[in-house]
Amino acid sequence: MKNESKIVAHEQRQLTRLEKLSVKKPYFGYFAVILFLVASVNIIDEITSSLPANLQSCYVTEFLAVNGRSYSDALALHGTVSIISYALGIITPFYKALADRIGRKPLFFLSTFGMSVGMFVASVAPNYWIYLFGSSIMSFFIAHDIQIIYILEVAPAKHRARIYSILKSIGIVGVVAIPWMRRVLMHNDPAHWRLVYRAPAIAAFIAAVCVLLFARETKVYIEGRTAYLRRPYAERREESERLKLEKKSDANRQGVFAGIKYLMKHRDLRLLMIFHIVFDVGLACVGLYHESMLKEAGYSTAEATQALFLVPIMYAACVFLSGFAADILGRKKTILLFGTLHILAFCSFVYGLRHDFTPIVLGLLCGVYQGGYWIGRDYMDIMVTEKVPTEIRASVMGADGLIVTVGMAVGYLLCIAGISIIGVAFSCLLVTVPCVAVAIIGVTVKVRETKGTVMEDIVDTAGQIQE
Repeated sequence: MKNESKIVAHEQRQLTRLEKLSVKKPYFGYFAVILFLVASVNIIDEITSSLPANLQSCYVTEFLAVNGRSYSDALALHGTVSIISYALGIITPFYKALADRIGRKPLFFLSTFGMSVGMFVASVAPNYWIYLFGSSIMSFFIAHDIQIIYILEVAPAKHRARIYSILKSIGIVGVVAIPWMRRVLMHNDPAHWRLVYRAPAIAAFIAAVCVLLFARETKVYIEGRTAYLRRPYAERREESERLKLEKKSDANRQGVFAGIKYLMKHRDLRLLMIFHIVFDVGLACVGLYHESMLKEAGYSTAEATQALFLVPIMYAACVFLSGFAADILGRKKTILLFGTLHILAFCSFVYGLRHDFTPIVLGLLCGVYQGGYWIGRDYMDIMVTEKVPTEIRASVMGADGLIVTVGMAVGYLLCIAGISIIGVAFSCLLVTVPCVAVAIIGVTVKVRETKGTVMEDIVDTAGQIQE
């Protein structure tokens, strides 16, 4: 009874705060400010995500390619030990689900600040284990992508994919800062790689402070959470117990396990999740090894830097176009189109490595295959958000993120096993291409379209689904 009193008191305080926020009008130019903040954090998120892969040969060579160990063996060792950092992926969905309880803004701030801390720790690392600790912090906070939920809840339905793709493409173009820093701060000397971590760490800290000062809670979250809290706690608890006895899911319950139940209950979401798992088998191969593929093929640090300048530009161009495709053609056709583009570009990139293509051509191909893959993955996530009610959206996204790590782990282990046997490039290619092909066809044929969904109007329709 004492615990119930504490819960009721806490919820009452939150309800009072949200009711005050609901009547508070946005300040002049707020939408422009929030677009700027999301774009800025997107840039930082993309840079944080890309740093380990873009500087991989530098820290692997310094920390692990020692005492006669070859680079391929050192890279395989790094992949094996890095599994420790990926174990944090088990915790991430529980953290992500907090957005349904405490709000989008607090998680927006914490994720941005966390990226700053992770990059700073990596930038001062005296040994491999400290570097791995900083990298693990980075991985944990970039996995949340709260800015995606934020902008999807703020943007009007008919322009949602377009606004998302424009902001996403701006973020990706920002990754050009990495090869620029390689040239200006490193002077293409791999020994100075720590400087490339330090600059964006400072930028992330400033962005986190700006989020704290200028961002406001999303209207969709305020309305959904307020409606939930206005229902008496005893009534909600009684309903929850009744639904448990009836073995039915309750869309008003929150948390990762509630999200898993919701996914399992809805056939359409369940199929989407299965294809997402298959698609994610290729995630590590696509995201982690492109710089090492260039090194393995004999390209110098300066040549790799030249190629890396083109990667975010082509990636961003693909993302920009994908938003228009998604609003015109729909989410499913966008996944099929860019997934196919990914397969063609990835095969061409590996072929080019073996036939001495110029760094510029390889950079263009790399940007297309990365863009095609991440667009497909992002729109699978967007389809999940467009199939789930507001009050459990972050929880379901967290649950989906937890479950698809099965595919990610399988792909990661297969890639590590193949690196020492057939090399980085062919290992990545053989793991990724078949899985992407199966997933994009499965989504196209089996999953319902979500184009034009109004986020506020989504309800639990499990009882209506007869497929």
